[in-house]
Amino acid sequence: MTIFLWVLDLLVLASAAVSIYWQSQITSHAKYNYWSLGYGVVFGVLLTANGVVGWSYIVFTAAFILTNIISGIGGLTPERVITNGIFYATAVRFTDLQAITLTQQPLPGNRSRVIAVFTTKRKRRISLVFTQTMESMLTQLRKVLPNDVALEVR
Repeated sequence: MTIFLWVLDLLVLASAAVSIYWQSQITSHAKYNYWSLGYGVVFGVLLTANGVVGWSYIVFTAAFILTNIISGIGGLTPERVITNGIFYATAVRFTDLQAITLTQQPLPGNRSRVIAVFTTKRKRRISLVFTQTMESMLTQLRKVLPNDVALEVR
């Protein structure tokens, strides 16, 4: 069982390292997904409720909670969309996108919010919320989008 936990530790830590690498490339940050933080806390409590088995279990629990906390970060890099998920963040290339729909919502205090829905060629939808103006989002996306990706503004 200990070898299994050490292998699991390495996998979860590698996943955290990959997520940190892609999140370090983000040029336009989306709002943080607080659901991932909540799930990290809930699973952290569940994992520690039975007591500590050994160092491999402590490392696994800490790495799992860390992965959940950092998976709430998402945004745009020069070549990919970084999604914020519940257990892990994924990186989707702009060439794998079929369409992007941008919707602007005005906020009180002369602020704005842009909801971006990215549709992949496999019909998966990724939703990110940016606290930027529509013009700045369009400028950033036009720099990096391939010509075959449809961009719709609502």
